[in-house]
Amino acid sequence: MLPTGAERRLELVAGRLIRLGGAHDALSARLVEEAGFPAVWLSGFGVSAAQFALPDVNLVTLSESVEAARRVTASVKIPVVVDADNGFGDAMNAARAVREYGQAGVAGVCLEDNTFPKRCSLYPGAPRQLVSVADMCAKLDAVRRAAGPYDMVIIARVESLIAGLGSEDAVTRAHAYAEAGADAILVHGREFAPLRKIAISAQITKPMVIVPTLFREVSFAEIAECGFAAVVCANQLLRAMLRAGQAVAKWMLRAETLAELDPLLSTLEDVNRLVHVPDDWFAEKAVAAASSAAEPAKSKRRSCHERNGDKKPSPHSSSDHRRHHAPRR
Repeated sequence: MLPTGAERRLELVAGRLIRLGGAHDALSARLVEEAGFPAVWLSGFGVSAAQFALPDVNLVTLSESVEAARRVTASVKIPVVVDADNGFGDAMNAARAVREYGQAGVAGVCLEDNTFPKRCSLYPGAPRQLVSVADMCAKLDAVRRAAGPYDMVIIARVESLIAGLGSEDAVTRAHAYAEAGADAILVHGREFAPLRKIAISAQITKPMVIVPTLFREVSFAEIAECGFAAVVCANQLLRAMLRAGQAVAKWMLRAETLAELDPLLSTLEDVNRLVHVPDDWFAEKAVAAASSAAEPAKSKRRSCHERNGDKKPSPHSSSDHRRHHAPRR
């Protein structure tokens, strides 16, 4: 059952920092929830890499992204925020995307001002271009109306610093996007200094979201002091799982027994618990296994009795019953 109402509502408040845990599928989202995060960030970079082994350049379609989101929202009770890239096209495309995400139980979407197809901000040498402020505002206006029935939070992502357009352009765009309907602003950057300057200047009145992937040495305490509302831990879980998987794959190839891998593996019980296998299933299977083991012994005892003449003769096997009587005249 999809979370509803207060369970899936996301609240972003300036000066009250929360951490959004990055996930790329239903299982990683459940890890995020189990760890205690208040919300899941469904990373476009992560979905592209983990589910399709593709770069983050709009190769994942809207329907594929929505299906990934639906699986995640069905697996957790905490709010899910989807990295919706550039909305898969213009204002009409973005509005439809948000409606689809809303029907999938998503609590919030993040839309960026990169052109279509996008180039991920983590690809420093990739050519990039931003849409005009007017086009992005038209998109946000359409998205705001589409999101209304689902009580979704709209985060507008500003790529000015990534594109080399500077802080002034970033602030100008942030103001315009807020006026067009964004609930929060995410100014993306490769360094913390310009983001810190923008945040403490209070030029942006909407709650601000930050993604410190490229300046990971900055403490969460310092980010909180600047008044940010949320920090996105976007792809660390994906990268941790990738590193662990690489090590195990290499070891499996040269191992003499699978038992050698045990120190690197979760137990089957951990997996069963995480995917919510009912506890009583194991009890029922144990009883069934015991019954199956007892059945051959019973059959063997019956065969022995039959061979030893212990079987009682049937009344119908008597010679009297095998006689043919002539009918009475």
